Amino acid sequence: MASNDNPWGGSNAPANPSRLGGSNPKLSQKFSENFGRTKEVTATGVRKTKAVASVGLEKTKVVASKVKEGASVGVNWIKVKYNKSKLFQKK
Repeated sequence: MASNDNPWGGSNAPANPSRLGGSNPKLSQKFSENFGRTKEVTATGVRKTKAVASVGLEKTKVVASKVKEGASVGVNWIKVKYNKSKLFQKK
């Protein structure tokens, strides 16, 4: 066995780049591909955020109207109690 022979039976020649997908891509091409994927993911996230925000806004409007109704009922109850107590005091 020669000093440069591979003990696993292969040769010392480098791997065939065409078999592995061709030559290494340029750095600008890598950035472009990554940016494209990032842009898609971001767009999806923004769409989901908008949907959740619109649902949250609708729920907030409903809750705010319920709070407003409850507050007005409470204030009216206090007014009635106050007026009744004043009427009893005048007698």
